[in-house]
Amino acid sequence: MHWEFDMSNPFAFYGLEPTLNIDAKSLRNQYINIQRETHPDLVAENPASMDKSELANAYYKGLTDPLTLVKYYLEVTSDSPAIPNSLPADFLMEMMDLSDSIESMDRGNQAAMQGVENDLVAYEKVLESEFYQFQQQESPDIVRLGEWYQKSKYIGRLRKNFDGIVEI
Repeated sequence: MHWEFDMSNPFAFYGLEPTLNIDAKSLRNQYINIQRETHPDLVAENPASMDKSELANAYYKGLTDPLTLVKYYLEVTSDSPAIPNSLPADFLMEMMDLSDSIESMDRGNQAAMQGVENDLVAYEKVLESEFYQFQQQESPDIVRLGEWYQKSKYIGRLRKNFDGIVEI
């Protein structure tokens, strides 16, 4: 079988319609089929084939990660080329407070560290629940989804900061 590739659209690359509710097994099968045809260890050395194999890896990884999946979805379904970058003021204030807590945290104070961890987990659970709700919608609201994406990136950065402090 020969695959036709749309190199700029991760969904089309795998023969999928843009959706947040991808059938993981079907995607995995498509990925394996593409790799059988394009992976440099399985076919004669061919730069175009290598490019497709690398892109298949990157897109597969992205389509199986909720944050990257949403980014791809927004890019291919939105009328605007840019993902909206505005967040509610109350969310930003909460994140500034949480960021300050992380930056000024005493690593020896287990109660303070646990409090910040609990706050991060609470935000992550809310975002996970919201993502699940978006997955259930045939056509999610692009503005709300863009906001979810921005919030998730923000929480992700705070998580990295916190985890970096904890590991020190």
